[in-house]
Amino acid sequence: MSGAKPLSGAEELRRLAAPAAEQYHRTHQQYVGGARKLEALLDELIGEDEGINYLSASARAKDPESFWEKASRPHPDDPTRLKYDDPLQQITDLVAARVITFLVEAVDRVCEVIESEFEIVEHTDMGAHTRAQGAFGYASKHYLVRLNAHRSELPEYSVLKNLTMEIQVRTAVQHAWAEFEHDIRYKLDIPPDRKPEFDRRFLLAAALMELADNEFAEIDKMYRSLAAKPDNSPPATETLSPATLTTYLTRRYPDAPHAKTNHYVWMLGILGRLGVTTEEELARLLDGVDSGSVQAAMTHRFPAGTVRRLDDDLLAAKGQDYLNLFADEERRTKILRGRLKALNRAGLA
Repeated sequence: MSGAKPLSGAEELRRLAAPAAEQYHRTHQQYVGGARKLEALLDELIGEDEGINYLSASARAKDPESFWEKASRPHPDDPTRLKYDDPLQQITDLVAARVITFLVEAVDRVCEVIESEFEIVEHTDMGAHTRAQGAFGYASKHYLVRLNAHRSELPEYSVLKNLTMEIQVRTAVQHAWAEFEHDIRYKLDIPPDRKPEFDRRFLLAAALMELADNEFAEIDKMYRSLAAKPDNSPPATETLSPATLTTYLTRRYPDAPHAKTNHYVWMLGILGRLGVTTEEELARLLDGVDSGSVQAAMTHRFPAGTVRRLDDDLLAAKGQDYLNLFADEERRTKILRGRLKALNRAGLA
């Protein structure tokens, strides 16, 4: 009488990981909800609050099958044991987010926000590690984070309480390289005799990636320099558009980081409510506002972007009337009320 066929090592590990995998499958929707909360929080912190120009901020919950695969990995010192004794606690990307920016400068600003707004469990600068080896390659910044003490107590973040989450920050160029490299290296069984050729071409692409990021930064500097040159012509009288408003604000605030395109559209809506539709009318409204003094009175943690700078100057110019525009927006009213108090203390509103 023959017994059942013995399980292979991989099958046995998968069996051992099954209870955790089944539990994760049952609770997966909670993690999906947590991912939505993290994504909204990042959009709020880096977009709405700090006005950073970024391409996207997205978050996801780990797929149940992917969790099972990771939970089934063997221990490096003993292939008969699981790597994770408690996968639901030890696997740190059950909820993971990625922020993609256009410029390296914005990566640094996003990282400042993350370090200020979350409890940092671990931080890895992959680019610094690569450079230290005298090489080119993956340059993303990785964080393991938890909610800070304040948000942990808020009921709307209960699904994320005590959860360690992963956040990656990188430029669009770095993202394209990393995604393509991952698809090739990890999804294709490259023959050993062809591996050096793949390595060499990925290394060349990585060098070009770094060059592209540097060139984008230089192009941005050139644009700012040109836009900031004194323009002795009278303010334009045509209707403002996102493009013309961007140029005007770059000229008015030459050192301020650019905002997202949709923030300029948002600001055009506010200007319309103020009856301002042309550059000439905007210049007239801001006449007499000392923007440098306005910023000195503010308590922004990071350099304000162009749209934030205009927002502050409009508050200085219009005072309570500007705040009244947002009477039906509780959160924004609260923020503007605090800024208006700062302006009043400085005698600027």
